Amino acid sequence: MPERLAISFFLLDVTALFLAIFGFLAAVSGLCLTKPEVVERATWGVFSSYSLCAKLHLDWPILAVIITAVIHSAAGLDVWLARLGIDAWWLWAAAIAVAFWFIYIYIA
Repeated sequence: MPERLAISFFLLDVTALFLAIFGFLAAVSGLCLTKPEVVERATWGVFSSYSLCAKLHLDWPILAVIITAVIHSAAGLDVWLARLGIDAWWLWAAAIAVAFWFIYIYIA
């Protein structure tokens, strides 16, 4: 169990960085879909077109967010349950099933 917890702590650290970046992109691209002229001025033209914002908000980045968020939440839940004294060896299989469920919904 300690090896799994070390991996979970590592995954929490790595995925937190990616979730911060993906969260920023999701927020800015989502705002750009509703107020493109304001976001274009605020980002100095980086997010300048509706199609770019739609692609960032709805295309492949959402799959990256789904996978990263599921890994991050499973690692966090693994650490939390271990602190409570519960060995949740089944947690990662459940996380993979949840990731596939979200991907199925996205693709459908």
